[in-house]
Parts: sequence; C-alpha cells; structure tokens
Amino acid sequence: MPGSKILIVGAGLGGLTLAQSLRSQGIDFEIFERDAGPQARVQGWAVGLHKIIPVLQQIVPPEAPAIESTSVTAGHPGMDTVGWYDSKTGEPMDVGSIWVPGKSIRINRAKFRQYLLTGLPVKWGCHFTHYEIIEGGAVKALFEDGTTAIGDILVGADGLRSRVRNTLYQPNPPLLNTIPVGTVVGEITLNREQYERQAKLGRAFYIAREHGILFFVGLRGYSEDLSEGYFYWFTAFPDNKPEDSWINSATQQELLSFTKNYLKGMHPDFREILDLQKPEGVSQAFILYDRVPEVCPDGPVTLIGDAAHPMTPFRGQGANNAMEDAVDLGQKISEATKSGTSLSQALRAYEEAMVPRASQMVLQSREVALQLLEQADA
Repeated sequence: MPGSKILIVGAGLGGLTLAQSLRSQGIDFEIFERDAGPQARVQGWAVGLHKIIPVLQQIVPPEAPAIESTSVTAGHPGMDTVGWYDSKTGEPMDVGSIWVPGKSIRINRAKFRQYLLTGLPVKWGCHFTHYEIIEGGAVKALFEDGTTAIGDILVGADGLRSRVRNTLYQPNPPLLNTIPVGTVVGEITLNREQYERQAKLGRAFYIAREHGILFFVGLRGYSEDLSEGYFYWFTAFPDNKPEDSWINSATQQELLSFTKNYLKGMHPDFREILDLQKPEGVSQAFILYDRVPEVCPDGPVTLIGDAAHPMTPFRGQGANNAMEDAVDLGQKISEATKSGTSLSQALRAYEEAMVPRASQMVLQSREVALQLLEQADA
C-alpha cells in the first residue's frame, strides 16, 4: 500500500528499532516520545544482545558508531565475561541452557539508545493520551498539548503502563500480573583495584544464588581514564504483596540494612559490593509485573515490547523480544506495502507470530521468579 504512514508511540528500544526498520525500507513514519529529550531520563543500566545484532547492523544508518562501542566494557581490554555462582560457597555453577549461543554483547542502555537514535526525527515531549479511529479506517493519535497525528496504523511501544494498550482494550483494559517478589536495587562507583576484583567474578555481570538467595551485580561502564567502574546490583526475595510492602516507603538506609542482613550468608567475594555501598546509592525498589500477550482486536493498532508483553528480568529477554517484535513488524508492514494487502492483516500476522514466541519468554521468566520463591520456602 504505497504512501502508508506509521505512527509509533514510544522511543524506547522497541520503538526506535521499529523506526529504523521502517526508515531503512523507505516507509513513512512518525515517532513520538513523552521525554523532553534524549537525556531527560535515566535509561536503565545494561542488557545483553544476541541474535538481533546483525539485524541492527543492517537497518541502522552507516554513520552510526560501531555497535561494539555501546558495550559496557568499551574502552577496556577485558571481555564481556559473565559468572554464575553458589552464593554461599562462591563456587561456579553450571549455567545450563540460559545462555544464547553465538555472538553477544552486553550494552550500556544509554549509549545503545543513542546508537538507535542515529538519523531518526523523534518528536520529543509528546504525551500521548488516546487514539480514535476516523473515517476511512485511519487512526488519529491525540496528545496532551492538543496536537494530533493521523496515520494508517498506530504502534504502541509505550511500555509497561501503555496508554495505547489501555485505549485499545477500553472499557476493560487488561490487568497486569503482579509477581510476588520484592526487590532492592543500588548503584556504586568502584576504584580500579575494587572493580578488578569484581571483574574476576564476571566483567559484564555475575549472579550469586542459592536456596532462595539471588544477587545480581552488573557493570554499566568505566570512566574514560579507567580509574573508576560504574556498577549496579539488585536482589530479589519473596513478597506476597509487593504493591503494599514496607519496602516501598523505606528509607535508603533501611533498604541497605535490610539487604545486608538478608544476604549476610553470602560469600565475602559477593558481599564486598554491599560492604562498600553507601545508602544514597540505593534506589527505590521496583515492582515486577508480566502479561501473556494476545492477538489484538481487529483494526489499525498493535503493540510491541512491554506494551504487549512485560516480563520479569530473570531471563534477560525483555529488550531482545521488544526489538525482535519491531523487526518482525517492520517486515510485515513492508510486505503489505509492496503487495497492496491490508495493513490490518499485516498487524494480525505479526501478532500471530509474536504471541507464541513472547508468551514462552514471559512464562519462562515468571517460572524463574517462582523457583526463587520455592527455594526460599524450602
């Protein structure tokens, strides 16, 4: 269908990947983001990329920096090694099937977002409110400042609290599934001697776990002179009502004290991070949700990424699935525009392929969380 226009709400990893896919195929689009600009909000920490890498290298403009420059270990001779340990003994554990074979890279999310932004005309500061289907089957997106945009299809890439999803399913938007797990997270800067000790456990990240204990430590990057390393960590524990938990109103000192006590049985190699941690680096706990996706109601609207299928972080597949959604959807739209077939049919074809793939990841990620709870109760 020549002349088609695609509206994308959300300039996270999924939305930007879709925009790059459409740009590379000459398909008209507009992409809207509520943030005031690319630096307006912290973009998270790090994520592992796998089979999506060669696809990104094909669709992102050649003037973009090398994707390797977005690695958390960029500028350091160390490799993106990872570790998986028994939290009590410090002994390495068998990782099993959790790792994806082939080329992979652990990227800094802020650097990677800049990579994906290359050549894209994002419209910043656009707070989407809802959409309307108008005459001829087109879709109108409406924003808080009174502006509107009209396109042939609308893609909700607007995350966990998706307004596109809520409008799509009115008057009864689907509820998210709350995972009965509590979390505490933190950030810390280490000097070179300290971060090299951590690097021996896993330069990109490591996980320590045993009988319900889970402690994750990941690298965000280094200072230019390599004198400092920037790390983040989180722990997870059983919490039947995380939305009403004391954790949500606790002070930073209370969160740190709780974490140190909860993880006091860990091997000293892993406890070092907590021993060095200052309360002001402890972040507000986050609540975990997921949702098994489904084929959307018929029409010119679809969802990708967390808007379609939020999942827990325990398998590290959320970002990869969002970008895979974007690439698949871009291909389906391209095929429809070339053949002249219905764009709505292209959306349903994308969803029919996405639903089983993403559902498997949602359920597997949920299972890891529930196994953690079972081990804690054992």
